[in-house]
Amino acid sequence: MRLKRTLKWIWRRKLLFVVAAAIPVLGLGIVIYSWVASRSLNCEIESTPRDPETGIVLGAEAISLGPADASAACLLLHGYVGARSDFADLGERISEEGFYVRMARLPGHGTTPVDFDEQTPDSMLEGARAELEDLRSRFERVYLVGFSMGGAISTLLASEGGVDGLVLVAPYYKVTYSWHYVLPPETWNRLFSPILPYVIKSDGFVKVNKRESLEHIYSYRALSTRSLAMLVELGRRARQPDILSRIDRPVLVLYSEGDEAAAPQATKQAFEAIQSNDKTLRKIGERSNHILLWDYDAEDAKTAILNFLERIEGINRTEAGHV
Repeated sequence: MRLKRTLKWIWRRKLLFVVAAAIPVLGLGIVIYSWVASRSLNCEIESTPRDPETGIVLGAEAISLGPADASAACLLLHGYVGARSDFADLGERISEEGFYVRMARLPGHGTTPVDFDEQTPDSMLEGARAELEDLRSRFERVYLVGFSMGGAISTLLASEGGVDGLVLVAPYYKVTYSWHYVLPPETWNRLFSPILPYVIKSDGFVKVNKRESLEHIYSYRALSTRSLAMLVELGRRARQPDILSRIDRPVLVLYSEGDEAAAPQATKQAFEAIQSNDKTLRKIGERSNHILLWDYDAEDAKTAILNFLERIEGINRTEAGHV
């Protein structure tokens, strides 16, 4: 019995020694990482080509495509820390079908990660809502197309009414969990955000399997941990059953089972809660990851979106009495 108590005492002493030794090592690691992140943030801000007048990153500007006298418009909302490049050539292809297309720049995007750090879920929604209201004031019908975080925002806006159809491309409702994370990513962010204001995103965290597409996809590399919390909150709000049950317009949801960013299971659960009588959930291919419109099955995804928009626009035109 005495030997057992002695061994337990020795084990506890060793554990305390390991913890005591690990604390300064962890602290030093955090200091070094913070310094590296700060340097990377400054480098990103200084080296990214920008419009000298607006300060907006070249290629990240909001643009409008297609005929201004169209009867229907599509609002495209990009993903977290992304830009209109998330959609590849989808905007151009939709406009060629006769739609007016607005490819928005969401608040805090296309400028600097510091600007984005100041955003909240409400400011993100307000920026997207302003774009939607502008289109509603000028066009008979408006359709929403949201990718990733833009999908969560589109879900919330569609639940408020005022849209005639909804397309969600790899919508973000929850982060995909992998066993090697140990804890959910949301938990890690809560633990480290008080001491790590920014983290650096490498190419490995750009979730597209077709790696040659990387050069075409713009996003911030320095990520504010506060903005990650904002993303988590948008997803939480968008997946609430009372929000999803208010969506009664035609809906198309595209997802990949191999999505390593937006949890496929959360997407399927959200789809089930949508109350629309005209809704389609489509799994896109077997080879694609999160950024569907740049991945191996991109053509299938784009074709599905174009076919959906053409179909419901035909229905809506008929209902409105147009020939």
